[in-house]
Amino acid sequence: MLGRLDEQREIDRVLGRAEAGRSGALFVTGDAGIGKSALLDYAESQATGWRVLRTRGVESEAAIPFGALQVLIRPVLSQVGKLPTGQAIALRSACGLATSAICDRFLVGLAALTLLSELGDEPVLCLIDDTQWMDRTSLDALTFAARRLHAEGIAMIFAGRGGGPAYGIAELALDGLGEDAAAALLGENLPPQVRRRIIAEAQGNPLALLELSAQLTPRQREGRLGALPSYVDAGAPTRRVQRAFHEQIAALPEATQTALLVVAADDTGELAVLLRAAKQLGCEAADLAAAERATMIHVTADGVVSFRHPLIRSAAYHAAPYFRRQAAHLALAEALDDSHTDRRAWHRAAGRPAPDEQVSQELAGVAVRAQLQQDAAAASAAFERAAEFTAVPGRRTELLLSAAEQAMHAGQLPRVERMAARVEESADPARLARVSAWTSGERGHPSHAARRLVEGARHVADPEVAGQLLCDAIRAASVGGSAAIAREAEAGLRALALPPASEMLRVQARGMATVTRLIEGDPVTDLADLRTAAVRLAAGPDMLPLATSLSLMAGDERTARDLATRFVARCRDGGWIGVLPDALALLAQAQMLCGQHAEAAAAAQEALAVSGDTQQQHRAGQISGVLAWLAAVRGDATSCLDLAVRASRDVPSVQAIAAWAVGLHHLAACHWEQARVHLMEVSAKHAVVGLFAAPDLVEAAVRSGQSAEKSAGGFEDWAAAVNRPWAASVAARLKAITANRPLHFEEALGFAADQPFQTARTRLLYGEWLRRERRRGDARRQLRMALELFDQVGAGAWRARASAELEATGVAAPLAGGRRAELLTGQERQVALLAAAGLSNRQIGSRLFLSPRTVGHHLSNAFRKLGIGSREELAGVMTDMAPQ
Repeated sequence: MLGRLDEQREIDRVLGRAEAGRSGALFVTGDAGIGKSALLDYAESQATGWRVLRTRGVESEAAIPFGALQVLIRPVLSQVGKLPTGQAIALRSACGLATSAICDRFLVGLAALTLLSELGDEPVLCLIDDTQWMDRTSLDALTFAARRLHAEGIAMIFAGRGGGPAYGIAELALDGLGEDAAAALLGENLPPQVRRRIIAEAQGNPLALLELSAQLTPRQREGRLGALPSYVDAGAPTRRVQRAFHEQIAALPEATQTALLVVAADDTGELAVLLRAAKQLGCEAADLAAAERATMIHVTADGVVSFRHPLIRSAAYHAAPYFRRQAAHLALAEALDDSHTDRRAWHRAAGRPAPDEQVSQELAGVAVRAQLQQDAAAASAAFERAAEFTAVPGRRTELLLSAAEQAMHAGQLPRVERMAARVEESADPARLARVSAWTSGERGHPSHAARRLVEGARHVADPEVAGQLLCDAIRAASVGGSAAIAREAEAGLRALALPPASEMLRVQARGMATVTRLIEGDPVTDLADLRTAAVRLAAGPDMLPLATSLSLMAGDERTARDLATRFVARCRDGGWIGVLPDALALLAQAQMLCGQHAEAAAAAQEALAVSGDTQQQHRAGQISGVLAWLAAVRGDATSCLDLAVRASRDVPSVQAIAAWAVGLHHLAACHWEQARVHLMEVSAKHAVVGLFAAPDLVEAAVRSGQSAEKSAGGFEDWAAAVNRPWAASVAARLKAITANRPLHFEEALGFAADQPFQTARTRLLYGEWLRRERRRGDARRQLRMALELFDQVGAGAWRARASAELEATGVAAPLAGGRRAELLTGQERQVALLAAAGLSNRQIGSRLFLSPRTVGHHLSNAFRKLGIGSREELAGVMTDMAPQ
C-alpha cells in the first residue's frame, strides 16, 4: 500500500494484541474511495493462520434484519450448538433458523462474541465493511460485541463513512494520500503537468486518482490536456468519481445498462434471480456479460454477482430514470420466490405508485415479522412505508402509531417524535399518550411525561386503561418530583368508576395514592397500601421495576433488594440486555440502602458499563448518583464530586441523590455548614429522597448550630410507619443528638443491627459524645466498634473521622483492616462470587454477558490478587463477600 504506513501500523497493533490473546476493535472511517476496504484487505493479508470472517453492508439490504451478521458467521454456524441455550436460540432466530421471542439484538451480539471466542485456539479476525449501508440490527449486534471484547484473541475491524466514536470504538480516520504517494499510485506514464492536474483534482482520494486517470484520452495522456472530462470539475472527489462511473455506464449498450440497473436494484446477488428479472425487461445473459467485461461487476463461479465498487452500484441505479427504476424493482419482485417474501414486498413498494392497499398489507406483514425477530427499527420502517401506501385514514393513523411505537422500542427518539407528529388526532389516545410520554422521559422531562399521561387519560373511555395511565403518571411525577401533577392524577384515579374485576388496578391505585402524599411531603403514618401494592405487583411479569421502586419508598430496602435481584436475573435469563442497566441501577440503590456498599458499587459499575455498551448513555445520570454516594462513603472526594456533577444534570430525583452525596462527603469531613447547605437541597429537589437524607441533615444542622427539630420529627414519623429496625434505630439516634440525651444512643443500639453502616454511625456519634463528657474508656469502646464496622463496609471517610476521635481520647487508632476480596475490581468480584458458588465459566459468561474466555481472564486475575490457586480456595475467601 502507498502512503498508509501509519495506518498499517495501527492495524498491526490491533492484530498483535489479538495474537497475544487480548482482543481489540478498530473503526476505519473516511470518504468513499479513500482506501478503507484496501486497509481491510491489508489486515486479511497479515492474518496468516487466523480464522478470517468478512461481511459488508449493502444499501438495498438495510431493511433485512441481521442480514450482514448472517453473512459474517455463516462459515461457523455449525458451532452454534456449543453456545449457552439462550444465546443459541437467539442466534438461530436471528439467522432465520428458528423462531423465538428471545432475539434481543444485544443478546445476538453476545452470542456472536461467544461463538467467535469458542472457535478454537487460532485468533479470529472479523472484517466488517460499508457499515453506512448495514442493517441496524447487525450493526448494533456487532458493535456491542466489539465493545465487550476483552481477552478472547479476537480482532474486529469495521469500515464505514463515519461512526467510530459514536459506537464507542476507537477510530482510525483516513485522509487523502500525500502528493508523493498519489504520484506513485499514478505511475510514471503520465506527463508531469497531467499528473499534477489529476492529483489536484483527486485531492488524494485513491479511487479518484485511478478512475480519473483511466478516463483520459490518448491526447490528454500525451500532455495535450485541452478540456478535461466534465466530471473533473464536478466538486468533491467522490462526486467526480461517480460522474466518471456515470459516463462509463452511459457508454454501454442500452440493454447492458438495463441489466446493470437490475443488479443495482437487487440485494441478493443471486445470478439466477438477476437473469429472471432481466429477462422480463428484455435482457439476456449476454447483456450482463458485457457489464462484466467492462469490469463493472464480478460474477463468481457459484453464481454471486457483485459490483467492483459500491459507487458503481449507486451510479448505475441513480443514473436511470425513475420509471426504469420502478420497472427493475417490479421485475425483481416477480423473479423472487416465496423464500424472499420480505424482499418481494419492498421491491413492490419501490415499483408501484401509492396508494396501493395490497402493497400496504404486504409491508405490514413485513413489519410483523420484523417484530417477531425483535428488530424494532426494521418494523418501524415497514409500518411507516405501509402507512404511505394506504388511502384509508384510520388505517394510516394506526400504522403510523405502530411505527412510532416500534421506533420507541428501538430507542430512536428523533424518529418517534417525527412519527408522533404525523399521527392524526383520531389515534388511540392511550397509545399516543404513552408515545408522547416516552419522548418526554427520554428528553429528561419526567414531569412533562406525567402531564401527557394525565391529559391522555382524559380522552380514554375505558376506565381500566385510563386508570393505568394515571398510575403511570404518578410514577413519572415521582421521578420528576412534581407533587401538583401527582395530586391531579391521584384525584383522577379516585374519580374513576373501576369495574369489580379491576382489583389489581385498585391495589395499585391505593399504593400510588400513598406515593402522591410522599411526593407532596405530607406526613405519612401508614405505608400498608404501598407495601401491599409492591407485593401484589411483584407477582406480575412486567411490574418488578415498579414493585421495587414502591418497596424503596416504603423503606423496605430488603424487599426492594430481593425484587431487584429477581428483575436482574430475569433480564439475564431472558437476554434483555437493553433493560439490564435499569434493573442494575435499582439493585444498586437497594443494596446501597441495605449497607451492602461493595455489592452496590459492583452493580452500579456494571450498569454503567452495559449502558455504555448498549449506547444508552442517558442512563448514566441515575447510576452516577449512586456511585457518587458510595464514593462519599468510601472517602473518594474527587470521584464523588465529579460523579455528582454528572448526576446533577439528570432528573430531580437523581439531582437529589447527587446533593445527598455531596452533603454526605462534607459531613464525613466535618464541614458542618457546607454539609447542611447541600443536604437542605435534597428535600427541596425530591421529598422522598429527602426522607432518607434527613438523618444526615439533622446531624449537620445540630453541628452547625441550626434548628433540626422539623427534619428530625418528619423522619421519626416516617420511621414509625416504615417499622424497620434500622429506621427505629436512626430515629432514636436523632433524638440523642437533638436532645443531647445519651439514653437514646443506648436505645438506638438496642435495635437489631441490620445495617452496619448506620450502626457504625450511631457508635461514632455516641463515642464523640462520651469523649466530650470525658468518659474516655466508654468512648474508646464505642469508637473501636465503629472502626470495625466502617472497615467492614469500606467506609474510608467515616473511618478517618472515627480514627481522629479515637486518637483524641489518647490512644492510637488501629491500622485499617480490609478483606482480600476488596482488592478485586467490580467485574472480577462478580466473576469470583459466581465461580465460588459453583458456576462454570460458560455459565458465568451467560449470566454476566461476557465471553467464557473473558471470564477465565478475570478469574485468573482474581486468583493472583487473592493469592490462591483453585476454586475450592476461592469459596472460602469469598464467603464474607456474599450478600446477606
